[in-house]
Amino acid sequence: MSGYDWNNCPDDVKAQTAAMSEYLAATLGENLVGIYVHGSMCLGCFQPAHSDLDVLVVTRLTLDKVTRFELMKGFLSLHSKPIPIEMSIISYGDIHPWKHPTPYQFHFSEYWRERYEQMVAANDMSFWDFKEPATDGDLACHMTLTSQQGICLYGQPIEEAFPIVPEADFWDSIYWGIDYFDDLKDDQLVTGLLTLIRIWSYKETKVILSKSQAGEWSLDSLPAAYHSIVQNAVDVYKAASEAIPYNRIDLEELKRYVINEIRS
Repeated sequence: MSGYDWNNCPDDVKAQTAAMSEYLAATLGENLVGIYVHGSMCLGCFQPAHSDLDVLVVTRLTLDKVTRFELMKGFLSLHSKPIPIEMSIISYGDIHPWKHPTPYQFHFSEYWRERYEQMVAANDMSFWDFKEPATDGDLACHMTLTSQQGICLYGQPIEEAFPIVPEADFWDSIYWGIDYFDDLKDDQLVTGLLTLIRIWSYKETKVILSKSQAGEWSLDSLPAAYHSIVQNAVDVYKAASEAIPYNRIDLEELKRYVINEIRS
């Protein structure tokens, strides 16, 4: 299948999203400006097997370390029930006027889960006691996606909550992390490869495509030797096929080819 969108996504994902929204409203109260979904759910390519629930939250004021610690505990209980959550909280004053890299108040994702669990076990909130603003270069990308195709779950309309992100900052946001793809683990191959190709497709087309759309786009530009790898990645992403064993040499050559196209 090509993927779910917000209107037809599984009921358990809708229930998880509702529980998350209720938790944020109860925890942040009047400080909450809005809750917004972006990413694959909004592009019609959400796949429960490997997609995250991508969320941005805007607050009126900054958060203190106690609130950040409580949010960490709350999202550990909401995470992966049934899907992983990737969420950032930003304050309205940190994006009006626009800043890049963008300050954030709180971030949660699977990448940080184990470390967060250790903090909870030790009752250690020192990580959340920001001495200087914490920034995230990815937020320019996330806000652009939200402004173009996001879903407002609660609060102010998207066009009121978010500024227009300059094109140069959006490109910097998606470009700066390409070195991350130099060492993909086996469980990252499909999404990592298609994310890399997605960056390339934006450079060439100036259109934000889904991962599967970017993979299909690349077949007209890639050497034929790489077509089977990319087509299989697209099919796996769409849950239409099992992964074939990748030849690591071919995969490395493909990644280098795409990275060189992005950098050229």
